[in-house]
Amino acid sequence: MFRWFKLSNLVILSATALAVSGCIGPSYLDTKNGDPKDSASNPFGEVSYHVYDSYTNEPPNCVAILPFTHSVKNGTSSTKITLDNVEVVRKALYAHLAPQGKKDVELPRIDFVLENIPKSQRQNYALIGKKLDCDALIIGNVSAFGSQYIGVYSKVSVGAQMRMIRASTGEPLWEGNHLAESHGGSFPLSPIGLATGILDAAMNVDEEQTFRVVDDLARRLVHTIPDNRIAILDDPMAPLKMANRANQTSRQSIEDFLRGLTYKPQGEQKDAIIKAITDEMFHGHDLKRIYNALIETAPNDAFANGLYANHLVKNGDYFNAAKYVNTSLALNANDDAMHFLKGRIQIQLNNLSGADASILKAITLKPTSTKYLNGLGFLNSLRGHNDRALAAYQMAVDLEPSNGYALYNMGVTFYNTEDLQAASDYISKAAHAYLQTGDYGQAVKALADLKELKALGVQTNNEISKIEHLLLAVQGTG
Repeated sequence: MFRWFKLSNLVILSATALAVSGCIGPSYLDTKNGDPKDSASNPFGEVSYHVYDSYTNEPPNCVAILPFTHSVKNGTSSTKITLDNVEVVRKALYAHLAPQGKKDVELPRIDFVLENIPKSQRQNYALIGKKLDCDALIIGNVSAFGSQYIGVYSKVSVGAQMRMIRASTGEPLWEGNHLAESHGGSFPLSPIGLATGILDAAMNVDEEQTFRVVDDLARRLVHTIPDNRIAILDDPMAPLKMANRANQTSRQSIEDFLRGLTYKPQGEQKDAIIKAITDEMFHGHDLKRIYNALIETAPNDAFANGLYANHLVKNGDYFNAAKYVNTSLALNANDDAMHFLKGRIQIQLNNLSGADASILKAITLKPTSTKYLNGLGFLNSLRGHNDRALAAYQMAVDLEPSNGYALYNMGVTFYNTEDLQAASDYISKAAHAYLQTGDYGQAVKALADLKELKALGVQTNNEISKIEHLLLAVQGTG
């Protein structure tokens, strides 16, 4: 069953989020002709967007966000916008799009697949969609990213133009254009907007302010994309980090570090490398060299192989990650975390039967893990085993009553079996659990689902107004 948000519904959701953030939001302008206005030239901060009939007639089941470009109006490369800036905007859009009912592809997996496609084919969207097993792609350009300070006045601006296309044909599905700004350096933090905890507490004030504006840009654009499904939530394989690489520099060069290892016994070499990894001393290509050194130093160490497997997963290389998981388990068959990781990789590689055995083994070794039970529920949801899915989620809730993930997925499972009253009850419970744990973005998602269920004639009592009141109350704690 599909849910269609008309413009009025979008504005209601936007108003709810903006009320919680305590700020006055922009207007939303549907350009209708598919030619959005340049929001950078508009002093009122409109969000220009258009949803094409091709989206309405055949909504996508999956959306993958490709790397964005960065350029100014005349099409030349901007020296003021860095690749890190562009990636921050991309990650923020992913964070806000992920709660929708569509399947999403994690950014590291997209990047890994693109790296393994010849450069001449990286704009072959049909090929990319096939490789990602995803029917829609978002491409975009970041046109503004930065701060201006004149005396006591400050302004932070982040702007982008984005476009969703059907991968197989290239036909447009949606497009949006917006310039988000903060004036005076006192932009309020939106707790709803920070759906996945994207701000790093170690960032300085200027960076925090910029990331809040980025968050507004992404949130406002995603509000104009119809959320057409109530679907089972997956748990991301790779954590989403927004910090700039500029803040991730090591006091020691990679060459000096590796040279220093040669004077240490093998055991101390392994410990030093693991400490460098856990302390996040190196990044990018240097980090890859550190992991290579770890495997060379400790090829028969279960922990080292498992650590490398997790690294490969975070970088979207599921196939090679599986090899190192298997090596780790061959050395230590009782590592519940490795069995669970193996199961999650098998899900990504579409080996659902193998994933079932791996996750059950993890639960056998650690039956009190709600994470493993959530994973078992998700797997059975994918396989259409609704009774088993509900049983796994219920065990997770019994262990952790505020488990919003399990409660929400129970609601969706009931929805898929057409028990709409039970679906409403559990999605309501999930909303309260998300509010309790501070996951406000998912609480807003659950609220939208409850409104749809009410429109279908389901009795929601006063839950919608209660949740809206609680969301508004969050304003005082943001």
